[in-house]
Amino acid sequence: MKKCIIVVAILICCGLYVMVKFSMSQNQNVSNQTEETPNTEQINAGNTDKATPEEGSEPAVPADQVEAIVKVYKEFQNALKNKDYEKAWKYTSDYFRQRESGGMLMNFKEKMDAQGAIFAKAIIHPETAFKMDDLIGFLYTGPSFTSDLYLFFTQEDGQWKLYIGQEASEVSR
Repeated sequence: MKKCIIVVAILICCGLYVMVKFSMSQNQNVSNQTEETPNTEQINAGNTDKATPEEGSEPAVPADQVEAIVKVYKEFQNALKNKDYEKAWKYTSDYFRQRESGGMLMNFKEKMDAQGAIFAKAIIHPETAFKMDDLIGFLYTGPSFTSDLYLFFTQEDGQWKLYIGQEASEVSR
């Protein structure tokens, strides 16, 4: 009699286990179907391929713009490494020139002669690109920096130019 009770108890436990597992897999299927169902904004937009960006999210920076800016930055860096300050000057915006050197190439040369090596060794991180108004920013790190910076670029006369650098802690994204 005890053997029968033990066998029945085991069968009941196995049955409960199977029911719980089956129930969990059903819930998971329903959950997956819910995630794949397009939201109202997607349906209204007539586009079920991509989710609509949430309000307040940063617009993505097109890869060709990122590539163009990184190229300009590398040319700026090479000019600094070679102490070709006139060439480096060409990669800076009017705003940068006014703010950093009073709009005078001679002041820029003096400043870059003293600090150019630091900037020449710093790294721009293309994967961090983001838009902020008409500017595109990138995280910018260097071995002798005391904190991370963001470099911002703008377009002037159809060319990307260095706009300004700002401490990461001061940038609200």
